Amino acid sequence: MNMNINGFDAKFWRDVVENSLAGIFIIDEKLRFRYVNKVVEIATGYSRDEIYRMSVFDLAPEEDHPKIFEACERVLKGGRVFMENRFITKDGRKRWVWGFIIPIEFEGERLGLGNWIDITRAKKLEMRLKESEEFYRTLIEDSLTPIYIVQDGKFIYVNKAFELATGFKKDEVIGKEVFSVIHPEDRESVRRNYLKRLREGGAETYSFRMIDKSGKVRWITIRPARITVKGKEAVAVTAIDTTQIHELTEELRRKTEYLSLLNKILRHDILNDLTVIRAALELKDEKLIDTAICRIDRIRDLIQEAKSLEEAGGAKKAVNLAKMVREIAELYREDAVIRLDLKDVYVRANEGLKTAIQNIINNAIMHSGRFPVEVEISTYAENGWGVIRIADNGKGIPDEMKDLIFQEGFSSEKRSGLGLFIVKKVTELYGGKIEVKDNKPSGAVFEIKLPIEKFG
Repeated sequence: MNMNINGFDAKFWRDVVENSLAGIFIIDEKLRFRYVNKVVEIATGYSRDEIYRMSVFDLAPEEDHPKIFEACERVLKGGRVFMENRFITKDGRKRWVWGFIIPIEFEGERLGLGNWIDITRAKKLEMRLKESEEFYRTLIEDSLTPIYIVQDGKFIYVNKAFELATGFKKDEVIGKEVFSVIHPEDRESVRRNYLKRLREGGAETYSFRMIDKSGKVRWITIRPARITVKGKEAVAVTAIDTTQIHELTEELRRKTEYLSLLNKILRHDILNDLTVIRAALELKDEKLIDTAICRIDRIRDLIQEAKSLEEAGGAKKAVNLAKMVREIAELYREDAVIRLDLKDVYVRANEGLKTAIQNIINNAIMHSGRFPVEVEISTYAENGWGVIRIADNGKGIPDEMKDLIFQEGFSSEKRSGLGLFIVKKVTELYGGKIEVKDNKPSGAVFEIKLPIEKFG
């Protein structure tokens, strides 16, 4: 007798199940197949008769057996199971299916009714995408180039190279404002570029300064690009540490400036003095001869000062300030009372620094107006600087002249007017700075500060 369901008889429903595009099967309590439709036959390559002699484990890879057993047991106890698993075709191919199994009752027997669809193509695509994602993630994570991603102005990803370059660990920067590690003077320009990338996309290479975990200022050159992360716009950045390039460029600029100064000293000042000397010799004028002698002395000073610039522009090495000052002090024991308070501090310099120190001591002795001249020299480290402090008991330097004494041509005597100018230029060539202050109760204090040499 045919049973009507919603107007359709049992034959209709049997045809629907039999010709369904989804695989349909029934398993019993012994985990054997009691029914499969045509799709299961076609998909597995086995005939129904062959399948009916199999258990569910005969169609599955051995490594999937525990998962399948657990699912079937749960269904036969009355549960429902959604699952993704594999089966093996008759010719040995492994294919992926997704479906569910529910418990049913038939003539007092507990059975499991299941269906599935073949997702092998989708699974392979997913695996390829996963492999591709893993490949690119590894490529980015292990890249020698720092890479980071910024979203809403905050770091959401940094790779290993970023950690090495900046000293910051991932958990120290993820979620933090990107501008917090950028040099204060460059933050506004970087902010403008960041917003421009979000608006316009594309990529534009530019450089700025950042501050690493140790507090050191470093130059980086970046190429940012707009991307989408979890549905929101972000900027992915590839960076290169260009600190050394910028430092070399700056050093080259300073050397060019000093070479220009050397050229001026040798070609302009000395030639002018030689003209005066020549005139004195030709005219044999006593007054001109005295002037010529002064000019000869001046040429000697110019040559010495040019030599100090030449030396300062040469190769640099680690210099112990205490050792250098101790050697220089021996030269002035008969000219002044020299007191030393020296601590070993290493900076990167060369013999040009020795000339700069001597120039300051010479000025202290020549212009002190005191007898005896007292000069106290100390060396020490302070906030990353190696400091040479030279204090005298002389007349001191008026406030209105403190800025002038380092200018080219300034002189309170008939000298070259290059002494302290040379000292300042030599100091700058080493990446340092020089200051002059008042000594107590009288005299002047010169402080030369140079970056401390870091070893290892």
